[in-house]
Amino acid sequence: MPNLEPIRPSFHLEVLSSSQLEAIRTATLDVLKTIGICFPSERALAVFAEHGADVDFQNQIVKLPSDLVTQAMEQAPRSYTLGARHEDADLFLDGEASYLATDGCGVETLDFDTRERRPSRKDDVAKMARVADFLTSVSFYWPMVSAQDYGRTAPLHELDASFNSTLKHVQTETVMGRKPAEYAVRMGEVLADSREAMRERPPFSVLICTIAPLAQDKEGIEAGMVYAEAGIPVGFMAMPNMGSTAPATPGGALVIGNAEVVSAMVLMQLVAPGAPVFHSILASVMDPHTAEYIVSIPQKYLCNAAAVQLAHDWGVPTLAGAFGMDAKEPGTYKQGRDNAYTSLLVPLAGADLITGSGLLEASTLLVPEQIILDDEVYHTNRVLLEGIDTAAKSLALDVIFDVGPKGHFLAQDHTRRHLRDIWIPELTHPRPAGVGPSDGGMHQRAQAKLTRILADHQPEALPGAAREELQAILVAAAEELA
Repeated sequence: MPNLEPIRPSFHLEVLSSSQLEAIRTATLDVLKTIGICFPSERALAVFAEHGADVDFQNQIVKLPSDLVTQAMEQAPRSYTLGARHEDADLFLDGEASYLATDGCGVETLDFDTRERRPSRKDDVAKMARVADFLTSVSFYWPMVSAQDYGRTAPLHELDASFNSTLKHVQTETVMGRKPAEYAVRMGEVLADSREAMRERPPFSVLICTIAPLAQDKEGIEAGMVYAEAGIPVGFMAMPNMGSTAPATPGGALVIGNAEVVSAMVLMQLVAPGAPVFHSILASVMDPHTAEYIVSIPQKYLCNAAAVQLAHDWGVPTLAGAFGMDAKEPGTYKQGRDNAYTSLLVPLAGADLITGSGLLEASTLLVPEQIILDDEVYHTNRVLLEGIDTAAKSLALDVIFDVGPKGHFLAQDHTRRHLRDIWIPELTHPRPAGVGPSDGGMHQRAQAKLTRILADHQPEALPGAAREELQAILVAAAEELA
């Protein structure tokens, strides 16, 4: 049975005031109405035209009246369930908890045995799904790397490896295009046993990236419509880069990103009213000296937290980015700084979903033990945000009276019960020999823990009939898509 420990903050942070939220919403509606968004999909253009949008079919630009936007967004649900193979791992998005996922979808990995850098494979997806299944910090799984040994059907094989290797919810960010999406939906039906059951507890969800500035991806948006009609939760992530694909200000980046994401969610509601959707903005900055992509910077941290408020202002869940995934190697000062800020700010802001754990080099490289390091950062923040309990058992007045001045609390039953509840980070505070990994430095202890998980943890296997059905779908997809 999977064990999840989501973050349930006892206090929250608001980066934007109500007037700032209103200013960004007004600017977003103005962009959607007067500038528009590029939708390179004939079906999407036809849907918008049918519902009264101003559609330029030749240039594929859609301008959305403000009332159309607000009416469509009012149909999007604020709360819904992300199903899992085991009901105890279902995630209910109601704003009360923040659920962490791994990062994805990298293209290289350090080999688990040789430690040499190589292209990623399907087996890597499966191994890391098993690790994610074990870790209580991870509530849902992004396929961490690409199954490059399967060519064009790699995204479907990433889903297959994930479904077979974790009981937790799976979210794909690579199954794009109408036909691949239809195959993914068929795979979801196998996991859920029926189309109706899949709508109630969808075993997977989808994240689709927009194209900055002010455009959508054809394959992504056409896949999104398939998912929305099937009841699969679909989110849209804008990635504005300040100075290149967005204005060189956080406010401008948020307006650009908000317009892209909202326009896509509006389309989903026009195609399938009430379709579960979620909102995501991950901003970055262009280095003015080198034109490099910078994500480890305060402006990005603020935008990620502000995007949480923007999503909730629209009445939908949000996925926020965290962790220092652009570091070159694990365990550096730079990575520690970025991890601390991003992974604390977004749950503090109330993010429903969080991603970013486990990859380096701008989310392209899997260093397998990095997820163990990130797990410890996560739990540190979880304890911080739970706050201080002031219930009677925690204030412990009766114990204080019993011990009195100049006494000692070690012999008290209360101490023996509650001392075990205190979470202690095992990588930085190794246990005595025989209790946990204690040899070598922190990095070596992380590697040892990862090795132990892979050796000892094997999630419950899918039933044989389900495995066979998934394989049949993969074979059919290979024949058609090749």
